[in-house]
Amino acid sequence: MSEEQFNKLYAALTGLASVQAKEVLNIEDVELLTGLAKSTIYRLCWAQKLPYYKDPQGRTLHFKKSEIEGWMLHHRTPTAAELAEQARAHCVSNPR
Repeated sequence: MSEEQFNKLYAALTGLASVQAKEVLNIEDVELLTGLAKSTIYRLCWAQKLPYYKDPQGRTLHFKKSEIEGWMLHHRTPTAAELAEQARAHCVSNPR
């Protein structure tokens, strides 16, 4: 591992550790937490798909870490076993 790679990895890990200690995040923190580009985060906020807060002057965006984590986990895909159980339950409750 080169020194440059090491420094990048160290900076990323330091940033993630900093994010874990916060409850209110700025856009750079959300970038680290989600892996999304800043432009994507702004676009999601503009489309009202990502929960955010503005400062009293309306210039700076702030985010609650718990809300961002909830947003990231919002669209869960069920396992094959869960789908099979749902199908079984449906067949039992709706016999032909």
